Amino acid sequence: MMKGVNDMKKALKTEITKEKILKASEEEFALYGFDGATINQICQKHGISKGLIYHNFRSKEELYLCCVETAVNSFISNMKNCECVTDFKFYLKERYAFFEAHPNYSRLIFAVVLTDNEDFSDKLSNIKTRFDDFNKKIYMSLIENIRLRDGVSADDALDYYSLLQDMLNSSLLLEKSPDNFDNAFSNHEKRLEKILDIILYGIAEQED
Repeated sequence: MMKGVNDMKKALKTEITKEKILKASEEEFALYGFDGATINQICQKHGISKGLIYHNFRSKEELYLCCVETAVNSFISNMKNCECVTDFKFYLKERYAFFEAHPNYSRLIFAVVLTDNEDFSDKLSNIKTRFDDFNKKIYMSLIENIRLRDGVSADDALDYYSLLQDMLNSSLLLEKSPDNFDNAFSNHEKRLEKILDIILYGIAEQED
């Protein structure tokens, strides 16, 4: 009985320690990226020993991937209520509210969406795919509630969206820097709203 209690206490302590390491690392990776952040930096700024980090994470790469995966999982979990949404403005409002409330997550997620690190590109690619697929699922739920023009299929609409989204992400990549990311990201989300509006409803004013 006592052994079971001790094991539970040890597991809880380990979980709390890992959570502390992840929170500290999220902040540093969000600010400086994978290449700019260092284990020494994380230890010195947040009062964590290097031995403790390497006891819980095998490498800086594993720590970074855990931070990114946590960010994406949190985004998907918080946006679940938008899966069957029919109002794209509601979806974008909820999306922007999440990123505004979790600025470190927004930086981590978009670092993966916009760039790839060749050292662990396959693992990052899988995380990116989950994020992209979830957003496409939301978009498909939007267009399924719209009467499409003759000759335009749902797959066509998804292709247009993906193409324009890639172009929009490229513009964010050119604009962003550690000092102006928040402003560049805000512009990115505003442009996304315009893009969705144009794709879903066109550019011509409809006659009564």
